[in-house]
Amino acid sequence: MTRLVTVLVTLAVPEEADTEDAAALVADAAVCTALEVVSAAGVEGHLPVPGSVVQHRSGRQPWRVETVTGEGAMLRNLAGDWARMPLTALEPDQVERTVEYWAGGLSGGGRRAAG
Repeated sequence: MTRLVTVLVTLAVPEEADTEDAAALVADAAVCTALEVVSAAGVEGHLPVPGSVVQHRSGRQPWRVETVTGEGAMLRNLAGDWARMPLTALEPDQVERTVEYWAGGLSGGGRRAAG
């Protein structure tokens, strides 16, 4: 019996590279290891999962991903402030942060961003 598992992979590719080409390369690599690829798609930008930590390209402040939509991601920082950012403006956080780190910093109400 098999089960489906989704693995999100973010690749750094040359500016001229196509997102679907990158997805196809990852799918080819999986097939070479005897895995059955059910679906592969390329998305421009970093596609984070809720609960993960990201950084905006213009700053080094960490943001926790609350939700992800087709328009971007709703994020919250340690001060409890909210922001909506496009996926193309996000990068994976380069510093490993623990759940306890966020639990202490996000207990307050904070301010919700307009939008």
